[in-house]
Amino acid sequence: MPKIRDILIHVSVEEAQRQRKCRRETSRVISKGERCLVVKTNPTNDDYSYSAENAKPMLDLAWRKLQAIYAELGLSPPG
Repeated sequence: MPKIRDILIHVSVEEAQRQRKCRRETSRVISKGERCLVVKTNPTNDDYSYSAENAKPMLDLAWRKLQAIYAELGLSPPG
């Protein structure tokens, strides 16, 4: 069976190894050791970091879009 392609390859959750600024709210500091959403925007590894509270609306929107894609394909989402 062929390998399943990961379509979310540019999105991950990381533990900050150093202090970062949240891309959506630049006054929000992501402390070293805090978990954050990381989105890679291009092959040169430009990473955008988002704090958990700023990542939630983005993830909610992505989930609604994925549910719509499932529905359009006539599939039911897992879980």
